[in-house]
Amino acid sequence: MKLGIVTATANQHRAAPCFASWRQHASEPPPIHVVENTYIGAVPAFRVGVEVMLKKHSDLDVICCFHDDLLIFEQGWDLRVLSCFDDFPQVGLAGFGGWKALGTDDLYQKDYDPLQLLPTEYISNTTDAEKWGSRSHQVERVVAVSRFSQIGRRAFYGGFYESEWRTKMSRRKTYPRPWEAINKAGIIDHFYAGALGCLARRGGWQVLALPVRCRHLGGQTSGDASYQDWAAQEYDGGDRGIWEAAHRIGYDTFADVLPLRL
Repeated sequence: MKLGIVTATANQHRAAPCFASWRQHASEPPPIHVVENTYIGAVPAFRVGVEVMLKKHSDLDVICCFHDDLLIFEQGWDLRVLSCFDDFPQVGLAGFGGWKALGTDDLYQKDYDPLQLLPTEYISNTTDAEKWGSRSHQVERVVAVSRFSQIGRRAFYGGFYESEWRTKMSRRKTYPRPWEAINKAGIIDHFYAGALGCLARRGGWQVLALPVRCRHLGGQTSGDASYQDWAAQEYDGGDRGIWEAAHRIGYDTFADVLPLRL
């Protein structure tokens, strides 16, 4: 099995140490496609990047969608990722941190509140794992993975149901490719981790959190003044408006599978 990486950045110089950590700690340097994201939003950027990878690299089994502020410290991290997808054919999506629940128990039973869609029971093996949830040193099932590392099986990102891919009865695309579907729905950023988890559930795929040693610096783009200016000019309410819109879209779009539970 082989993997490739898609990322997006508006600052190559700042992101360079992170890119270097992916290459240096991999068993062999993976192909990396960088979308020059002049503030178009994470979802449109990953949609473009994944499409390039699917078309350009037919030999890739797994595509990693990484934030440009992710540092990986574990030597041979790529082999750990690939072994999980090889060992668990029913897994379509994985990441270096994830939640075991998404959405409150009373979701759709009370008036809408975006806080009803917050994920809970977060696990990871990042350097600051305890700050955000619990530390885990083993592979565990989750319902959604953190935005900074969305690692998808080619079949999942290509738009196949789990049962269709495993039986190989048909190569016909049975549902829109996940990044395309999320982008078309109007989610620009923020809730896309939950949306991918919902699409995995719809497609019959399982989701894993992988205990790879890493650090997500966080806020490198959203905290940038140029990004905040762009968001304020393009969207009512700026970045907060993008967050609110994404959660409302998720609430309206995924009522068939939410709340997510193991």
